[in-house]
Amino acid sequence: MQLLERQEQLEKLDRCLQEARAGSGKLVLIAGEAGIGKSSLVDQFVSAHKRDAATLWGACDALTTPRALGPIQEIAAQAGVGDGHGPGADESRDWLFRGLLNEFSRPERPCVVVLEDLHWADEATLDFFRFIGRRIQRTSTLFIATYRDDELSLHQVRLAIGELTGQHVLRMRLAPLSAAAVGGLVGKSNFDIARVHQLTGGNPFFVHEVLASPGESVPVTVRDAVLARLLRCSLPTREVAELVSMSPGKTERWLIQSIIGERGAAVDEGLSRGLFAAQGDAVGFRHELARQAVQSTVTLERARALHDQLLQALVEQRAELTRIVHHAAGADNAAAVLNYAPLAGKEAARLGSHREAAAHLSVALRYRTSLPAAKRAELLEQHAGECSLNNQARKAITSASEALALWREVGDIESQSRVLSFLSPEYRVVGDRQQAEESVATAIALLESLPPSAHLAWAYCTRSRLASNSGRYDEAVDFGQRALLLAREFSEPTIESHAQNNIGSAMLIAGDRLGYEILERNLAIALEHQMEECSARAYGNLVFCSTLEHDLVRADRYYREGIAYCEDRGHFSSVAYLHAYGARLALDRGDWTEAARIATGLLQGTELVPLQRVPTLVTLALVRLRRGDPGADELLQEALELALQMGEPERLGRVAAARAEQAWYCGDLDRVAREAATGLGYLSDKRFPGIRGELLAWQSRVHVPASVSDDIQLPFRYFLAGKWRAAADYWESVGTPYERALALAEGSEEALREALAVLDPLGAGPLAAIVRRRLRERGVRAIPRGPNEATRANPAGLTAREIEVLALLAQGSTNAQLARRLHRSTKTIDRHVSAILGKLGVHSRTQAVVAAQALGIFKARSDTAPGSS
Repeated sequence: MQLLERQEQLEKLDRCLQEARAGSGKLVLIAGEAGIGKSSLVDQFVSAHKRDAATLWGACDALTTPRALGPIQEIAAQAGVGDGHGPGADESRDWLFRGLLNEFSRPERPCVVVLEDLHWADEATLDFFRFIGRRIQRTSTLFIATYRDDELSLHQVRLAIGELTGQHVLRMRLAPLSAAAVGGLVGKSNFDIARVHQLTGGNPFFVHEVLASPGESVPVTVRDAVLARLLRCSLPTREVAELVSMSPGKTERWLIQSIIGERGAAVDEGLSRGLFAAQGDAVGFRHELARQAVQSTVTLERARALHDQLLQALVEQRAELTRIVHHAAGADNAAAVLNYAPLAGKEAARLGSHREAAAHLSVALRYRTSLPAAKRAELLEQHAGECSLNNQARKAITSASEALALWREVGDIESQSRVLSFLSPEYRVVGDRQQAEESVATAIALLESLPPSAHLAWAYCTRSRLASNSGRYDEAVDFGQRALLLAREFSEPTIESHAQNNIGSAMLIAGDRLGYEILERNLAIALEHQMEECSARAYGNLVFCSTLEHDLVRADRYYREGIAYCEDRGHFSSVAYLHAYGARLALDRGDWTEAARIATGLLQGTELVPLQRVPTLVTLALVRLRRGDPGADELLQEALELALQMGEPERLGRVAAARAEQAWYCGDLDRVAREAATGLGYLSDKRFPGIRGELLAWQSRVHVPASVSDDIQLPFRYFLAGKWRAAADYWESVGTPYERALALAEGSEEALREALAVLDPLGAGPLAAIVRRRLRERGVRAIPRGPNEATRANPAGLTAREIEVLALLAQGSTNAQLARRLHRSTKTIDRHVSAILGKLGVHSRTQAVVAAQALGIFKARSDTAPGSS
């Protein structure tokens, strides 16, 4: 295929390979719609360097459920790492990741690695993509990943692509061909160039299919063009095409021969006519669009028969379970699906592809009515567990509830209690507190009439967890200790770990810092014994509690460790939870751009449950409130509705404190007092010293307290006692600048000036305005000026010129191009770019554009952006 209008991209790839040879590896992300020429570009680049660099290929396939680590195993086999079949049953996949990293790091052997069609990747493959993307700059490898940016429906894929940034990451988006390029392809043929360009939109694949079609009429769709090409082939070739269309990716020649006999000549004809592409000892369509076009012509009955034949042949050869399940489902073969789909799900889960595990189990559940009740319930429980790990709590509840009904039908009390104990935290995360409480109470009632057991230990543990999250300290510790005793009696380390988590968290929530010792010791044990779910939960509790305690150094450590750990193992429920509190952590330490980026990314790219959504909404609302940006009202209203639904004091208290803060900026003191009192009412007699102190601090701005109790955090005790300097010093010592400024705002003229020195760099307009007003009321005339109106109105404090430069950066302009466009020197532009990166708290131009989009800067200033009218 002739490659046009791709010279710039080829030159960039050449430069990246040169840098990789010098020991500075690169990750290149090539995006574009289907058929735009991503594979053709990579093919031509690789062909040009086949003698001076080793090449390793892996491709994600559009199977019903993707192969867990499939493309990475392909790459490993070519690299000679392991046996190319991935980790054994008793092995961690870490050795595979490390082995490939070592192979990519050999300085004497520069390497080009191609990972195609990332939009179809399984979780484990995405984990490897993250793993290598964070380390590629220390290798001698150019790693190229292609994907369709119009098909990133899975938030995990979007997040994986979006979070890899830095100087070692380059992004390319391939544009359609121009009319001139299409004219070059049409050449001297009779096709109307304008008509071809209009119908194809400049898509290279469609253009070539149109030009290969017989007759003078121009096909109006890709499908029509492909089928026109197919009709020119002989009947045997069309038979091969039908068979090959049943399998995304490739079909081995032996497989073709085993089903429809020797068809070498037919395969060769398909290759010569450009219908097929050779892939070693296998063939596939040149493009997935072509495969889908041919598949659409096969009748349902014929397709089932072909799938069944493929199924039998693959089973006989003991092929990959994922391929077997794909064809079993296509053949509508219930027995085969029920036999192989659970096995494929188990293997996917072992490799960290929990999304694919749930998908395999979903396929099996279509045929569950043919199973006995107990087997049906077991399958539903497995599905519920995988959905829970994937942050699909409602799906988990649906499957678990059906399993519970079946166990009741069977009369299995222990299984009923097990499912009820599973359901309780799932109900909690979706905000159904009543069902959460009833589920665990029922589980305990069922089991306490029986002899003590591990099941009872798990039920006690669940009760402890629910009590801890609700601020019922005594109950959390009591049931946690009961669970511990039974867990040790029945040698259940997982239950013991969860119970320790509950006790340590309850202590910290109540303000007892000895809880850290329990949580950290428990995390170390869970990591040592590879108890993934226990480790993930320990990370989440440590981040939550240390953020609540304003222990930002500890919170940051466990946030970073926890994200890496949970992402590598596909625990996306824990990842979302950690990010929700990571956003709060960024807010507290004054990195508001990062807080907004994390929160916006979660709200836009992830299906959050209320447990994760409430803190995320509150954090983003506080960024907007403190900067004086619009949009906080809607966020806080949604947060309040969800928090009321959950009924948990901590989340209700956080929302009430944010609403009190909002009222204070508006000067509505009655509402400040009302919101604070409402929040304190939510806490009742629960032990939440941090949130209670914050609410009392807001209330004190309206009503001076008669006394100060000891059951609140130290900085708030200082503040309520009128010791604003001690409070400010405390906040400064823990690294929370805005809270320091809030305390200073109650002090002397000197303190007010100190507050301004903190607030202006933060872009904290509303509080800075209050501080300046207080200075004026004291008769101070020489008040430091804040940013001008345009800068204050910008969420990151960017000047009008910096916004203009940023808008041009988003269009891909270089600094030299910016200098010519704006009639400024390159050094001046360099200073503007450096200032933008600093104010946005990022390290690259790409990160700056992403951060600006998250903060709504482009939207807010679209009327002044270059090129607007």
